[in-house]
Amino acid sequence: MPKTTPWEDTPMSIEVTKLGFTYPESRTETLRGLSFSVQPGRIYGFLGPSGAGKSTTQKILYRLLTDYSGSVKVAGREITAWGREIYAAMGIGFETPSLYLKLTGRENLEFARALHDAARPPRSDRGPGVGSGRRSTPAPTLTIDDAAGRLGLADAIDDRVETYSKGMRMRLAFIRAVLHRPPLLFLDEPTSGLDPSWARRIKDWILELRAAGTVTFLTTHSMELADDLCDTVGFLVDGSLMAQESPAALKQRYGRPGIVVRGLSPDGQSVEADVSYEDALRAALGELAGLARITRITNREVSLEQVFLEVTGRSLAPRGAVVETAPDYEQERRTPTEVWG
Repeated sequence: MPKTTPWEDTPMSIEVTKLGFTYPESRTETLRGLSFSVQPGRIYGFLGPSGAGKSTTQKILYRLLTDYSGSVKVAGREITAWGREIYAAMGIGFETPSLYLKLTGRENLEFARALHDAARPPRSDRGPGVGSGRRSTPAPTLTIDDAAGRLGLADAIDDRVETYSKGMRMRLAFIRAVLHRPPLLFLDEPTSGLDPSWARRIKDWILELRAAGTVTFLTTHSMELADDLCDTVGFLVDGSLMAQESPAALKQRYGRPGIVVRGLSPDGQSVEADVSYEDALRAALGELAGLARITRITNREVSLEQVFLEVTGRSLAPRGAVVETAPDYEQERRTPTEVWG
């Protein structure tokens, strides 16, 4: 029998070609001919409304669904051809943290690390395999205490997770996904429910992993997150990729950047003109929209949300969804007495 291959030595990448998938007994294809790639040191953002096929794609990429058509290669090998060692190469962060509430934060991380270690073959069996061969710089080694301190969990790492707030659990789940320095990282809404300061720290950590050569596949509804982090974004609607380019290229292609000019008309009425840069350059600003005097000029940026609507004709928010304007970022930690009531 051939030797089991490890994941440390071979460059990591994702290559998806004409991926299709239909759930059993369904008459509708869930995924229709998806093609994309993610190379070392790149972040690919998968954007789409609920039901678009994002979760199905992820499940195929980490080998939970195997009855697909087309090709899905990880490190040059079809994902279904890998053994359990491929899981040692993966870090997975779910939108809803799946943690052992009766264990402490430290015990959760130690257990996850042990599972990843168990997925690696014995060193005597290791030949060329899948991993971090093309990392530009080595990913730094982190202890549990170092990682906990970085995300503000140092004082709580030895407490049971049942006493953690939602935000603390999100941070612990992120640490669990990255602690073993995986060359392949899957993240689903990694900053959901976090206040801006902790969200910024997680974004910075993701960018550090990118610089170290990690292949990152990110699913999100947040256009701001995608714009901040992603080298490439793909717009997925009804199982099809409608567009995929860098955020800047998409905004240039489909957007209409310009300026918003506000002022007063000769009779004192408030007037606003929304013009492209080209129109602004062609006209004397004082003559635009009948302005007698300019009182304010504001730059109008094109957002990925606007581009998504332009390309797909769809919104990322579910129909009838209520947008939270002030989420409860960090609840007070609950004591065991409050938990058990």
